[in-house]
Amino acid sequence: MTASLPDGLRHIDCRTRDKPNVYIVDDGTITLVDAGWPGDETTVRDGLRDADIGPRDIDRVLLTHYDADHVGTLSGLTPELDAPVYVHRLEAPYVAGNRLPPWTARHGIEALHRLYYRRLTLPDLPIRSVEDGDTVGDFRVYHTPGHTPGHVVYLHEDLSAAFLGDLAYGLGDRLRPSGRISSYDTGRVADSIESLCDRTEGFRYACPGHGPPLEDGHDLLSSIVA
Repeated sequence: MTASLPDGLRHIDCRTRDKPNVYIVDDGTITLVDAGWPGDETTVRDGLRDADIGPRDIDRVLLTHYDADHVGTLSGLTPELDAPVYVHRLEAPYVAGNRLPPWTARHGIEALHRLYYRRLTLPDLPIRSVEDGDTVGDFRVYHTPGHTPGHVVYLHEDLSAAFLGDLAYGLGDRLRPSGRISSYDTGRVADSIESLCDRTEGFRYACPGHGPPLEDGHDLLSSIVA
């Protein structure tokens, strides 16, 4: 079922193209999880304002992966936003602007993201690499490759919330794994879902990058494996 989120967790439902999600976590430190398309800046600013938060109040940004629909508003929020950006080691060079994504992957979808990166003004913010098993504040990092090679899920145990990025999408009252067209390797997507379920225990809220956040998150994700 669509989740009624706990105190300290807010969902910003962006409306551009594939309608990416942005999340705000306030556990004493304010974290932005993913950042929408460049065209979602007004929506993200409105969502922050509704939470009585300004970009300069954000302490950190967590990116599940480098795709333009998860990075896009960061440059628009600066210079007010002055916070480190966390992303997996394999994808940090893209977000830092040191390298472009490859042309050849994901049935042409990768070429689209490369074109976006050519046009995207990347954030002038410190980029910090993460690896599987790292902790960032109260978040634990799980490397979940498949959709992209450096895709990660962030689990906040106190909130019992898993930020799934594009490992799986919310579709009605269920989760659907990242598909063949949008993923580097659907076999690795399936392996990553199984591994995440095996390594975590009963998180309540599944917070995907697209589609509604859902309750019974661990059970829903486990049902994909089953």
